[in-house]
Amino acid sequence: MSSLLIHSLGGLITGDWQDPYHNVESLYVEDGLIAELGSRRDDADVIIDAQGLMAMPGLIDTHVHPTFGDFTPTQNSVGWMNAYLHGGVTTLISAGELHVPGLPLDPPDAQLFKYLAVLAKRCSDNLTGPLPRLVGGALLVAPGLGEGDFDEVAKVGINTAKFIFYPYGDDDREAENYVRWCNERGIVVKIHSGGVSRSGVSRPAGSALVQQLAPDVVGHIAGGPIPMPLDEMETIVNDTDAYLEIATGGSFRRAIELTEFVLKKGAQARVIMGTDTPSGTGVTPRAMFRNVALIASMGGVSPEVALCMATGNAAIAHRLDSGFLQEGKRADILLVGKIKGSVGEDTLSGLAIGDIPGISVVITNGNLTISGRSEQTPPPETGAVVTKGG
Repeated sequence: MSSLLIHSLGGLITGDWQDPYHNVESLYVEDGLIAELGSRRDDADVIIDAQGLMAMPGLIDTHVHPTFGDFTPTQNSVGWMNAYLHGGVTTLISAGELHVPGLPLDPPDAQLFKYLAVLAKRCSDNLTGPLPRLVGGALLVAPGLGEGDFDEVAKVGINTAKFIFYPYGDDDREAENYVRWCNERGIVVKIHSGGVSRSGVSRPAGSALVQQLAPDVVGHIAGGPIPMPLDEMETIVNDTDAYLEIATGGSFRRAIELTEFVLKKGAQARVIMGTDTPSGTGVTPRAMFRNVALIASMGGVSPEVALCMATGNAAIAHRLDSGFLQEGKRADILLVGKIKGSVGEDTLSGLAIGDIPGISVVITNGNLTISGRSEQTPPPETGAVVTKGG
């Protein structure tokens, strides 16, 4: 049994957007799970003095395109996953391993896509090292799949299917069947929305298609990189229950306009965040915090709620056991603070004016993974100190 104690916290973000901040001074982790908030314990295998830093759930990037583990040929970059961990991302969710060099996309090959997803899932489950958890193996749906294929991918644990290269037409009953079969097996359905992707062969998708297929998640609704028309984005907010994914690779203006629609509708629970990287947008380790800072500083959303969108909302949308600092949840935790030179008074007021926080500690699945400071953010004014173990 392993244990970890954090004390002298300056509060924490819960992950629950309706109750986002608690003035808690300590938390205790046991066997990878959060066991106690406000713990009175004074001993554990690892003890961290937070020195007033704020605790928050690790960020969940709901839209990445992995290829070969920590190497991405898209930008010929090695170590991108570790860099994202240093950017505060403790979970990466694949939106398709579609950047494998030479992968045939047009016409889409249903069986090839299925076996690519199975291979990616098996590999992601076997990754080791100081990396975020990768929820790999997204099934890129294409005509020709049968119900048995969905049984096969569900059996190996694939929990995301994505419409991107599907040739939508006048009769999409097969696509509608795919959504139903995913729903019956607990597979989250995501759709590439807006204009064509970097590949040039993806299919545009606007409000009419979203309403017809009823996916769980509207991928990069504000653009990835090209957003749908503004009125169609508003229709999706108002007339569907889908999760609304804001991605770094989209339009910042549309992201702000989206938050206006969301606040008017009272749909804060449906906003999640991703990067849509590695891609033509690049490799962007701080992008998730930049998403939060954008929405908190310009979108009329409080920084506490914006952080919950990037953590708890994402966990619910993708049915994960993380994303919350609550007893019984997976212990993916960041200790963050104001960066020296920010005119914000603290972490939250800094985010409210667009300043990202500095990361001192990253804990993944209850294990102290990064301590001292992040390699991807400037250090916070005060760093946490490991006083035992680690």
